[in-house]
Amino acid sequence: MSGLEVGQVIVAKIRFNNSGLKSSARHPYLIVGIDEGLRTIEIAQLDSLEGKEYKAAMKSNKVIYCDEPIETVIDKDSYIQLDNTFLVELYGDLTRYRRQIDKLSEDKLNDVLKSYQSYHENHHIDENKQVYMGKEEFESLQNT
Repeated sequence: MSGLEVGQVIVAKIRFNNSGLKSSARHPYLIVGIDEGLRTIEIAQLDSLEGKEYKAAMKSNKVIYCDEPIETVIDKDSYIQLDNTFLVELYGDLTRYRRQIDKLSEDKLNDVLKSYQSYHENHHIDENKQVYMGKEEFESLQNT
């Protein structure tokens, strides 16, 4: 058992694509999948909707409101990017990057997971945007 759960948020720097573009700041990522057998977690980037309301209209994004019910894992209306696949090697110390033990509320989480799954089943995810980071790479990005 990893100590991580689908619906929790980790905050980290990652490699955005296979061309080598890396985040310069820590971003929140919603855990959308955990595969204990393959020892991976799948994460989706969360971004604030503030000042980027037009992003709500894009089919590659899914809006998550921070109220009704009040969310503890996000503090402002946000969206997750659906058009990437980010996999990170699952290892014990990964819990250090968890924002808190709370998860996104059940109905919103189920809605997000359904949208994420549907997008991935019905749209091609560019190979450049299918990223896997092993423990060493992930840890080294956190120290930059």
